[in-house]
Amino acid sequence: MKTRVQHLPADVHGLSALAREGISSGAAFSPVPVIARLEDIGEPDERLGVEERGALVELLDGGLLEAQLALAPAARDNLESLRREGVPCVLTGQQPGFLTSPLYCLYKALQACKVAQELSRRWGVPVVPVFWNHADDHDIAEVHHAWQLNRNLDLQKVGLAGLASGRTPVGELPISAEAQRLDAVRAQLRGVVEEHAGADAALDLFLPRDGETLARAFSRTLNELAGHHGLVVCEPAWIRPTLSSEMARLVSGPGASMGLADALRAGEAELADLGLATAIPVDGRDRDPGAALVYQHLDAEGASRAERTAHRASPGGFLRDGDAGERTAAEVGSLIVGEPGRWSAGALVRPLVQDAVFPTCAYIGGLGELAYHAQLGPARDRAGQPRTPFVPRVSLTLVDGDTRYALGRVEAGVEEVLRASGSFTPATEEYGEPEVISALRRVSEEASAALTAHRSELAELEPALGITLKKTAEHVRSSIGKVIDKATRVHQNRAGKGARQVRRVNHTLMPRGVPQERVVGPFQFVARFGPDFVDALWRELPPAATEHLVLHLEDDEGDPQ
Repeated sequence: MKTRVQHLPADVHGLSALAREGISSGAAFSPVPVIARLEDIGEPDERLGVEERGALVELLDGGLLEAQLALAPAARDNLESLRREGVPCVLTGQQPGFLTSPLYCLYKALQACKVAQELSRRWGVPVVPVFWNHADDHDIAEVHHAWQLNRNLDLQKVGLAGLASGRTPVGELPISAEAQRLDAVRAQLRGVVEEHAGADAALDLFLPRDGETLARAFSRTLNELAGHHGLVVCEPAWIRPTLSSEMARLVSGPGASMGLADALRAGEAELADLGLATAIPVDGRDRDPGAALVYQHLDAEGASRAERTAHRASPGGFLRDGDAGERTAAEVGSLIVGEPGRWSAGALVRPLVQDAVFPTCAYIGGLGELAYHAQLGPARDRAGQPRTPFVPRVSLTLVDGDTRYALGRVEAGVEEVLRASGSFTPATEEYGEPEVISALRRVSEEASAALTAHRSELAELEPALGITLKKTAEHVRSSIGKVIDKATRVHQNRAGKGARQVRRVNHTLMPRGVPQERVVGPFQFVARFGPDFVDALWRELPPAATEHLVLHLEDDEGDPQ
């Protein structure tokens, strides 16, 4: 597979004020170092002992064994190297999506491997890329479907029936072949990709299996796609005892000068001093109840599985949703210790827990994640953690031969289409009537009118001549009309093809008016290009980049002519 990389400005999809400030300040950004060059990542101090490391590896190994996920040799070597003091991790993660969607999940996984390999080369020690599969997420409606581009170049939503949105973690909802109609889903997906030789292999790889959860299918697919580059996938349930122990310590914070919520508020103040907005406010505003700091998994009446219930900051400590009574931080910490399997971290607390469990030297995330990582500085200081360097996830748009052909037909560049946010229209409008056709209509009307204007005069000479002139005018109108009709059909055919190409560039590059990497997944690309697609990503994806990249893909047949 031939590839070519095109570089576009970082703001092609727009940047928040915080993202712009973080990128421009780089490693000097005071809330959290933002990394554009890997040399700005310092080798971290050891924060875990041999026993803690060994326990972590045993838990991960046990989870992988239970999940029946066989690690590739590179991933197995990386996992075992975590037992050694001084071996750090590059961490990234995402909630699991159907068919491993969207694309940036795979980008994150491969970028983590790239960063780990480069840091390992620089430091002379193994560096382990870890993908945190956020199976604790409970927003089923957000992840139980995936978007496909069908043969009509329309976006087609393909999802799993019967998975209603609730508060049960994704990792605890097994998929039933019968209830979720997996055979029908497979047939529907096959109809989208059946022209490609890799269709069946891609379906086998990406489609969940009977009894799997979405989270487990996600782990299995990522392990297959990136494990040979050393990626170690982690589901939080595998290491729950360690996670909950560290979360209890972070929540209760014995001996700390300020509570967790106050430390998070101090992070908001840091941003405010820089003139930057807070992504996830700790305290409620208007109808916003405030950040969910930790979740308790409670048995709900009539529910077959436990559901997550948020604990939020309150004046006296924590207040659980639906509960009138407050609990102190120490009381919540004790509850976590007492039932470690029934707790998980909210978005603000999760990075703190992750870095307490893993020897993290860098985190790879999108610019949306940067917004709340930037709030965590004082909370990290309170926990005795460094302000973990943040490597922006590579932002990437894929362009295949069909899309390049369409771009040529509509005379547009990739950047122009991306900036139009899914509403691109050609500069030369093809859809109205061309001027030449309008001119011919005027000629037809004027010629007919000019001839018939002399009918009465001609009829005075000979009545039959008036009739002949009328027929001649009608013949002129009819003859020109035939030319107009033929020109109109040609134009409509051209416009129809043009409309198809406009639809292709919009739906391929900015599906649903959203960046491609946030909507479509890797499934269709793997079905079309096979393993070459992932190899191309691996070859061209840089360890760090703040500009927007366009990866041009070309299969063996080349672009359409």
